[in-house]
Amino acid sequence: MWSVFWLGDKFVKYTRPSFARLFFLNHSIDLLTGETSEICIYDFIERMDLSKSDLDSIRSQTKYISHLFYELGEILNETSLPDSTLPLAIEIEYTEKSPWRPLLDIPSLKTVPVSAVSKRAYTEAFESGYEHLTRGDCYQFNLTFPFSYRWEEDFSAEEICSRLWEKEENRSPYAHATYVPKLDKLFLSNSPECLFQGDLEKGKSRVWSMPIKGTFPRGEDWRKSWELLKASRKDQGELNMITDLLRNDLTRIDLQVSKVVRKCAPLLVPKIIHQYSVIKSDLREGTSLLSILKAMFPGGSITGAPKKNVMKILKKIESTPRGFYCGSTILLDEEVFAASINIRSAEVELKSRMMHYHAGGGITLLSKVDEEFLEMCLKKDSFVRNL
Repeated sequence: MWSVFWLGDKFVKYTRPSFARLFFLNHSIDLLTGETSEICIYDFIERMDLSKSDLDSIRSQTKYISHLFYELGEILNETSLPDSTLPLAIEIEYTEKSPWRPLLDIPSLKTVPVSAVSKRAYTEAFESGYEHLTRGDCYQFNLTFPFSYRWEEDFSAEEICSRLWEKEENRSPYAHATYVPKLDKLFLSNSPECLFQGDLEKGKSRVWSMPIKGTFPRGEDWRKSWELLKASRKDQGELNMITDLLRNDLTRIDLQVSKVVRKCAPLLVPKIIHQYSVIKSDLREGTSLLSILKAMFPGGSITGAPKKNVMKILKKIESTPRGFYCGSTILLDEEVFAASINIRSAEVELKSRMMHYHAGGGITLLSKVDEEFLEMCLKKDSFVRNL
């Protein structure tokens, strides 16, 4: 078992796990021994009730990673109970950390599509959600669908990561991966977006978020695409809604006033351009990790506004659970306190040579079904083509 993270200018690999567990609603699996236990997701949630001093202790002693699956948000937001068979979180503590470099000259995986959403099915879900917009049940919802691919030859988990990240221009700011042999799975993310980042220095603890909304192909000159994106009323409206939602979420952590410090900025990621904002809030000394997660998870940019209403709507109109996709990955060590939003993310089954990937986009009253379907495909292709 190992995990790899892109930390701005370098890859870091975490190895030699001392603890690793997969949590479900009513039980869990030890990922080192394979043993099943009555330890459940509520035990994991209780462990998240960590104060700043607890976090400082963990950072000094171990390298902590947790993958929060999207459906955990149903519990944290008290909207419903997820199916008891769905994985909800993976928690790992590593003892070693070292530099990692992608292997060179890995051949193409030559992915072949196995399943995808039809235009008809997408349109039906779009129209169902759009009715909620017209009734005022929500202001924006993020509609997503699954895609599956396979390839003919065997590749190791490290070869797949290397293929995705060999070229520096293909690396997104929150790229990471975790390989779990007991599950025969690689959790692979080339995410450009964070749920939060934190600064836990004594006397100035704070947290910030950078929600993304709006997508255009980069083209030969990204500046021209950026001008088109800024001119889109629909995309600007989406960013404004989600920025306000995240400002509210950050304020909810412990009633410290949050501020928008950057309203609209370009973000260049593989093949496409996004826009994002930055919202910051101070943290009180006793603020726990659980308080942050209850206020912020899952991210507003991949649910919608208002969040709780939208989560209930999405559960009815989306075809499958999101799982690792649109969840978050927390990294906590002596260098980093941050959580990604796992978009541009896939679950890879190594022995069956299968990859399960989701993509989607935000829908508002100004959205057109053909444009949204195309945006979903653009996001899907930006990941798959790199493999």
